[in-house]
Amino acid sequence: MALTDITQRANNSSDGARTPTRQTTLFDALNAAQRHSNKRQRRSAPFSSSGQENTAPEGNSDQAEGKMLKRIRLESLSIAVPVQPTHSPAVNEIALPAPAPVPKMPAAQFGSLYSAHTAIRLRQRQLNVSMRNISTLSRLESLLSPEARVYRLQAVEDSPAGTLPLACKYSNSVGTKSRLALVDEGGMISLFDPVNGAAGEAGMQPVASWRGHDNSIFDVEWCADDTRMVTASADETCRLWDVEQQKLLGVFRGHSQTVRSVSWRHEDQHCFSSASRDGSIMMWDLRANKTKVGDEYSYRPVNTISRAHYGLRNAGKMSRGKGSLVAGSVTAIKSLRHNTSLIASVGSTSEIVRYWDVRMSASTRATELPTPAAASLLPASGGRSRGTSSLTLDPDGTRLYSACSNNRVYVHNALLPEAPIAQLDAPEFECRSFNITTSMSPCGRHLAAGSTNGSVVVWELDMYGQNSSRQRAVLQGHVKEAGCVAWYPGAERTQLATCGDDGTMRVWDINAELAGAAKADPMKRCSWGFTSIHRTP
Repeated sequence: MALTDITQRANNSSDGARTPTRQTTLFDALNAAQRHSNKRQRRSAPFSSSGQENTAPEGNSDQAEGKMLKRIRLESLSIAVPVQPTHSPAVNEIALPAPAPVPKMPAAQFGSLYSAHTAIRLRQRQLNVSMRNISTLSRLESLLSPEARVYRLQAVEDSPAGTLPLACKYSNSVGTKSRLALVDEGGMISLFDPVNGAAGEAGMQPVASWRGHDNSIFDVEWCADDTRMVTASADETCRLWDVEQQKLLGVFRGHSQTVRSVSWRHEDQHCFSSASRDGSIMMWDLRANKTKVGDEYSYRPVNTISRAHYGLRNAGKMSRGKGSLVAGSVTAIKSLRHNTSLIASVGSTSEIVRYWDVRMSASTRATELPTPAAASLLPASGGRSRGTSSLTLDPDGTRLYSACSNNRVYVHNALLPEAPIAQLDAPEFECRSFNITTSMSPCGRHLAAGSTNGSVVVWELDMYGQNSSRQRAVLQGHVKEAGCVAWYPGAERTQLATCGDDGTMRVWDINAELAGAAKADPMKRCSWGFTSIHRTP
């Protein structure tokens, strides 16, 4: 029988019956393969995507399958070949399980901080992750302050017992030439060798110590070449010292109350500014307005800004004309780097950071209020104003950090003074006094702040000055308020000095091996200082 006759007989059959003795054709083979495939699909997926059960179509199966065929002609032979039909969703569509979603890494954001493991995975995806984006806060968990690195203030000469440290500052030199200056409420100035300093059973010992004032010393600042330093005291004066000889070089008189802060002009060994509780900021020049008295000089200010941070007394009565302006205390000042003619200041009356041009003329009348060159204001919150205790400038001179008594540290753009660009806070950080200070690491990535509860909080900062990693290191060692903090200026070591109202100054160094062993010793946990890492959810 010819192939054409067999194909025609099969296609014209109405009841689908096949002659069992006929020869198998191409039509039979393709039709059988199609039926076998449909059975496998119905077994693997008993229900369609619409929720209905997949069943075979009613009627003759050969007729249903015949509708799936398309006739074509090839070399004058009529041969039927199957094609993929358009399925009905309720009958023929197969519901395939959706593929499991592939977990995606978050896109690398410019300036954000990542752990070392996450940074490696981002680099594998060919994303730009530099060393600046890798978090290094885990190293600070090994910061340790053993008994040998603690200095306990004692009664010296006529100083009262239980003298408290008020400020400490590292010199600009590093290595063996580095020195750490400590001033206290007894008027003493002490110098320490933070790298190779001798330590005995009683802790650290100063390499030099002398009486600088007859009253408390609130601040100390090294000049650029570390040969001299200036101190600010409650005796209403500032004094200039020869560090090597511990000799008094000059006395600066002009303030009427305690001098709270001093700041040298950037890369200038002749000019500095001072801030006082009398509300004034005074500028001094070692080359002008001086009178020699014996072996020392007496200086007068070259410029004065009065009532730099004024506040309101009885603010509710101002509308009735009974309120008055008062000169608030200027708690901290800082000379800027990008413009050496500008200084920033904060006070006890508000969170405002004011920027002053030291070349501006002083007020000629007592009733005139000074006008700052710029100011960084907080958005109106409706609450009462809070004071600010300290100012810190980062190594690049682009970010300014102010510690406020509302338990926040505000980040300001020093190049473009306006509203703060970010804020830092932590449950462990409390700023309840004007003795709380902050300090920036030499790499510009860590900001340390003292706290009223005795903790020292270290935030890790990204290139925008924000704590994008939401992690912080907490140093626990002082049992009372930890007021002053200072970073070692060199990049070859990570070292931190802190002062507390418990009458001690602690020096913190990284020592992973010693820290791990000491944390397991109950006796050392009571007297040593340790560090822990915390994360904000």
